[in-house]
Amino acid sequence: MHGVILAHLRHFVTDRYGQSVWDDVNHRAGLTDCLHVPIQLYPDNHLEDLMTALQSVTGLHRDDLLEEFGAWVIPPLINMYRAMIPREWDAVAFLLNVEERIHQRVIRLKNPEATPPRIDVRELEPRVLQVEYRSHRDLSLLALGCVHGVAAFYGEKVEILESEQVDGVRRFVVRLEPAA
Repeated sequence: MHGVILAHLRHFVTDRYGQSVWDDVNHRAGLTDCLHVPIQLYPDNHLEDLMTALQSVTGLHRDDLLEEFGAWVIPPLINMYRAMIPREWDAVAFLLNVEERIHQRVIRLKNPEATPPRIDVRELEPRVLQVEYRSHRDLSLLALGCVHGVAAFYGEKVEILESEQVDGVRRFVVRLEPAA
């Protein structure tokens, strides 16, 4: 798991629920001695252990927490990688280009051996996108949250038209519209 995600999870939890909740979550996850540095990779179980503890502390479902975190994390990530994002992009352009132009490039730069999820996006019709998430990790709701975060960042809204999971591939069909 990429450290930037784990570091931002800490910021998300403290922002939404407070420092004491993060301290409790970190303790329950058995990671009190681990400071997640954005430029390092960590075992996948760090995120899973933190999510299990967060679910226990908040009483919220893991999928809801992942989706909320995905929406929350987009502005800090866009700001972090701003130099890679053309100014003329809107939410559709961002989502159509994020995998090849940003996600894979950033991950591979930091670790050529990394196995990040694959997020394929294609436009089915104007402003209607199919998002496919492939990974050995079960984090597809994080990806869906990121779609919401991208739309919000660009002042748009998302309507989920379809959602299905088949053979470890999660597929969402979404419509992006300018926010009213």
